[in-house]
Amino acid sequence: MEIIDAQIHEPAAGKPFDPPLDPATRDAVHVELAREALDCVRVDRAVVVARPAFNEACITRYPELFAAVEVMDHNSEELEARMAGFRARKGMLGCRTLVTNYAEVRRDPEVALRLNDTFQGGGFDRYWALAARYDIPMFFSAHGFAAALQPLAERHPELTIIVDHFGITQSLRREIEGDRWAALPGLLELARYPNVFVKWCGVPLVSRAAFPHDDVWPQLHRILRAFGPERCMWASDFTRLRWGVPDRAGATGAPPRADWKSYADALHHLLHTREISQQDKEQLFSGAVRRALRWTRED
Repeated sequence: MEIIDAQIHEPAAGKPFDPPLDPATRDAVHVELAREALDCVRVDRAVVVARPAFNEACITRYPELFAAVEVMDHNSEELEARMAGFRARKGMLGCRTLVTNYAEVRRDPEVALRLNDTFQGGGFDRYWALAARYDIPMFFSAHGFAAALQPLAERHPELTIIVDHFGITQSLRREIEGDRWAALPGLLELARYPNVFVKWCGVPLVSRAAFPHDDVWPQLHRILRAFGPERCMWASDFTRLRWGVPDRAGATGAPPRADWKSYADALHHLLHTREISQQDKEQLFSGAVRRALRWTRED
């Protein structure tokens, strides 16, 4: 069975180099860290969501392993020209929109409010219309805000919409109080739109139980019943799995190893479960992501 990780970010060395690496060497080192991570857990391919230079380095060095998603400047005067030629570039499969992001909320609430105002006020409309015109699937980082995508799904039925992280809040940097799945109904409402897919991402971050994270299955089954496995794609988001809750961080600010989640756990909770069939796993691990991104095996 082919296994595709539908979201990884750029990994980095645990300690800075002295002297610092030049940009090209740094990118090559980070690509090798990503490649080694995939090899260690036996993932066949991965979609990289990172800065353009790193995306390009991944695809140039290992075109058989990596494809990429980019966040574009929705206000750029060159936006249409960039999007018109986007899918002609090797390995470029989709773009991303930040709705209101939990990381931004923590760092700067005003930034989060501006993002939300831009989203609700139509600031991204041109971006989405161009994505639909040029057949570019659009990922949405909508932690807790999946319900806000309903007008977009109605307005652009030809646009492939992929909701990241189940549309719920995920974090290890702060405790999640109350029901971690409280926003799930907003995601389930989107199942009526055939152009909406779900990224099955970050399960170890929302589970309150140890591996194999069996406490999440009642919610995951609700998602599968609503969308079907053909519209659900697995992703690890493995670079976030070492983040820790600040009040448990050590003197260096890093979390203790006991708090880390692992790439293997993110994969194996699904790979080895008996909760779903082998046919469903084939959709979650490769069928849905290839279908949503129009990603052929020849690409």
